[in-house]
Amino acid sequence: MLLPLSFIFEVLVNQMGYSQSTARSSSASRTHRTTAPLKLRKGAGRHYLVQSHLEQGTELALVTVHGSWAHVYVHKIYGWVPNIYLEPIPAVFDEPVVNQSDDRQDERTLTRYSLVESTHSTTATLNLRKGSGTGYPVLMVIDQGTKVRLLLQQGLWSQIQCGKLHGWVPSMYLHELPARPAKGGLMAVPNQRALTTIGLNARRGPGDHYGLARILQADTAVVIVARQGAWRQIDRDGEQMWIPASQLRTVY
Repeated sequence: MLLPLSFIFEVLVNQMGYSQSTARSSSASRTHRTTAPLKLRKGAGRHYLVQSHLEQGTELALVTVHGSWAHVYVHKIYGWVPNIYLEPIPAVFDEPVVNQSDDRQDERTLTRYSLVESTHSTTATLNLRKGSGTGYPVLMVIDQGTKVRLLLQQGLWSQIQCGKLHGWVPSMYLHELPARPAKGGLMAVPNQRALTTIGLNARRGPGDHYGLARILQADTAVVIVARQGAWRQIDRDGEQMWIPASQLRTVY
């Protein structure tokens, strides 16, 4: 039986509309990109089967994070990659904004928050946002020259602490302040992601004579929070410990 031409045309239009909509949805769902060539594995671990090889800069959709591994959707398949090698796809930067009235800006008495050591100052008036992109809500407006503490840098955006608020601003508008040595030569480091290069013993202090805190495997993702001489204080799952700087490879 021959179908009417009008019916065939309608079916084709609907299929084209669906495919275009699906393509737009797929493109919009890409939230992160790779910062290095990666193996897309079938599970959260290096012992799982490799499904595909991803080039540096591959855009993908982040589904969830489990420990140091990220579950992602890319090239029409689901898989796992190390979370430390992903960065959010940057949005357009905030332009300098006009001062806005906000009662929270008048909260100058910050008790223990005022004791937090500043690491950077702002070079423009900025919106402090809830996430790393201009699509996130504005928590407050930060004046130019405000001293803040850098917590984490991901791609072109940085998470900072300003007073008692944590939020995100474009990295390009932050100027690093001169570091000041603390007691015992300890110097704070703006949180920097790194990987261990070998299996090693993490210590409770900056030296081999300190007690064992944990045994770390090679390629363990950590965050560097301070340094003293040839040792680095790291954070792993909320626990702080020390390892030699020579046994770390920074990511960015």
